[in-house]
Amino acid sequence: MKKFNLTFFVFLLSISAVIAQSYVRVINAKTGNPVEHAMLISDHFLTQTDNQGRAKLDGFLAEEKILFKHSSYIPYVSTRQKIETQSRTVLLVESPVRLNEVVVSVNRWKQSKTEIPHTIKSIQPEEIMHYNPQTTADMLGTKSGIFIQKSQMGGGSPMIRGFAANRVLIMVDGIRMNNAIYRSGNLQNVISVDAQSLQNTEVIFGPGSVIYGSDALGGVMSFNTLSPKLSTDDNFETFGKIYARFSSANFEKSSHFSYNFGGRKWASVISATYSGFDDLTMGTSGPHEYLRPEYVKDASYSGEDQIVQNSNNRKQVYTGYNQFNLLGKLRFRPNETVDILLSAQHSQTGDIPRYDRLIEYSGNELKYARWYYGPQKWTLLSGRLQLEKEMLLFDKANLLLGYQDYTESRHDRKRNNDVLRHRTENVNVYSANIDFGKNIDSKSDLFYGLEGYFNTVGSTGFSENLLSGEQQTIAPRYPNNSKYSSLAAYYSFKYSISPKIIFQMGSRFTYTHLEGEFDTDYYQFPFDGFNMNNSAFNGNLGIVWHPATDWQINIHGSTGFRSPNIDDVAKVFDSEPGTVVVPNPGLKPEYARNMELSLIRSYQNKVKVELTGFYTWLKDAMVRRAFDGLGQDSILYDGEMSRVEALVNAESATIYGTTLNVDYLFNNQWRTRHDITITKGEDSEGFPIRHVPPVFGSSHFIFEGPKLYLDLYFNYNGKLNFEDLAPDEQDKPHLYVPDENGNPYSPSWWTANIKSNYQINSKLTLSGGLENIFNKRYRPYSSGVVSSGTNFVISALLKI
Repeated sequence: MKKFNLTFFVFLLSISAVIAQSYVRVINAKTGNPVEHAMLISDHFLTQTDNQGRAKLDGFLAEEKILFKHSSYIPYVSTRQKIETQSRTVLLVESPVRLNEVVVSVNRWKQSKTEIPHTIKSIQPEEIMHYNPQTTADMLGTKSGIFIQKSQMGGGSPMIRGFAANRVLIMVDGIRMNNAIYRSGNLQNVISVDAQSLQNTEVIFGPGSVIYGSDALGGVMSFNTLSPKLSTDDNFETFGKIYARFSSANFEKSSHFSYNFGGRKWASVISATYSGFDDLTMGTSGPHEYLRPEYVKDASYSGEDQIVQNSNNRKQVYTGYNQFNLLGKLRFRPNETVDILLSAQHSQTGDIPRYDRLIEYSGNELKYARWYYGPQKWTLLSGRLQLEKEMLLFDKANLLLGYQDYTESRHDRKRNNDVLRHRTENVNVYSANIDFGKNIDSKSDLFYGLEGYFNTVGSTGFSENLLSGEQQTIAPRYPNNSKYSSLAAYYSFKYSISPKIIFQMGSRFTYTHLEGEFDTDYYQFPFDGFNMNNSAFNGNLGIVWHPATDWQINIHGSTGFRSPNIDDVAKVFDSEPGTVVVPNPGLKPEYARNMELSLIRSYQNKVKVELTGFYTWLKDAMVRRAFDGLGQDSILYDGEMSRVEALVNAESATIYGTTLNVDYLFNNQWRTRHDITITKGEDSEGFPIRHVPPVFGSSHFIFEGPKLYLDLYFNYNGKLNFEDLAPDEQDKPHLYVPDENGNPYSPSWWTANIKSNYQINSKLTLSGGLENIFNKRYRPYSSGVVSSGTNFVISALLKI
């Protein structure tokens, strides 16, 4: 009996000790997720949080200060007594000046930015919520070093380090979106990606050809869409959101719905977004040349077109369009080793008026009655098998299969011409990637893989007489049934020379093949078709040096290449008034050699300064020039005698520049951020490079509390004189302002803006903003559409 009493007494003491223990739970202030391995430090005691974000407080005195410290969060100081009166919960705010951000895009596997020499910018979902972009192109434009050009409102062509269009690569869920007909002129394909369905975005600056192959000269934009989340216990993981947004400048109406349903082994996610935009209204203060004083009222089937005076010359008539996106994914993870994901996503726009063509004049009168892109349709089906198991040749493997169906079309009719021309392109892309990762030892990691892509291009054209209804075939944009394929193998190796120095190198071999035949019914070219094989070795070499824990110095050398695609080699199209681009089967690949140096300094979790400089040599650069390969300098194209041009290989080109980013934290709630990007470039003939934008940057003053986010920011853009414009741009005076000599130039501009979010409760967040507060009238460099005037934005996000 005495033994029983003693045991019972010890048991009661144990229970009392457990009850008496005081715990604190440390969570992320934004996401509500637990913060693992946060340190709790006082003058005489030290502990850390577990994987549930919990830590014991018993070792701390009631009134002594406790420092909560984590490398990814702003330090926080409190006392045990205060914590116990606040539900034993501490909220930590993620530090915007940290160095150790995790990225995936460099080697297709997770790595810390402190270990890689590449310059990378990440965009997280909370940033999308803060700035409420209309499209993914607008989202990219919020990041330093990325300039967005728009030929029409339904557009957005990112310029990165003097490269754009098919010289920058778009990746979606690990699959390259660039296809055989991506052109050298500005593209709008990035808007096919739905900003509201993104889990995260990473932009690699500089050549990324070792991992991603052709086209990755200026950079890689890697978009990762929502992934189904599994449950960690026997309960189902169910959550979602409903989002709605309105903008005043183009009467935007957007809505979004997404929902996740997950068990221990199975999970799925669905997402849908619709956006509708009316015509865009520009600002009141700025060049009068940008105004829209008149437009063509399309008579179509009823007779002569009319030029109508615009009742509001700031309204850019024929800029509105609509778009919807769908996403569905199914995930199966039977055990800790295997993870299977099936994905389907679809994007489709309505007709998109080509605004820069609709404001062209022939003499003193508008040239076109209609010029629009037909519905841009993009479908991606993919399957991924991921394996994580220590084996001889790899520890992790990822097999990714994909199929894409892409359709675009162009439709145009000149004023008072009864004939409407239609040209349609359809591309089917089949792809396979297999990537491996191997941890050789505590200092060495190896990444390697194989890749294959196969494109088939269908291209047709016909004209339609709107009065008689007669139709007849016309020359297509590309040779029908042409093909483009590529095969590649790569490796990347990382070695930690010491805790302070990390070495990385890699190389890739790529082989490409193009073939097609020209239809002799339309053009009598001195060549029947093309059958081209190209190959390239690429490599990179980089060193990351940490002289101290808050210093990082990156030295990185890399090469890149772009093999000609079907658009480069075989296109026939009027690029601008009086000029037609013709095929050049003799076109060769272009190669880039890049050197860059980055200095990153973080100081006491208060300041972060990042300075990056780069220099790129471009050999055999593809540029549009007068072409003598046809034996004549002009041909008849769509009834108009046009000067012949083609893409040719210039001897060389150089592009160089720098980007400076500065973040400063006044305290846990107030901070400021500034960035500026300067880029210069010219080809071997001394002509400026077309996709080199003027100096641009932004300054932000941010308040972020537990419920309120507020950002007052300024965007600014430099001037480009006439002599700084590329020849292609000098031939588009209707997009620019005349200088004192009557030559076109791009004026400087700046805007003031404010954005805010307020979290009413854990479920509902309201957002609002005022863009271009002073109603400036400005047109970004090389753009057709003029940016909006003062724009009031409001949105609501409901978590379900």
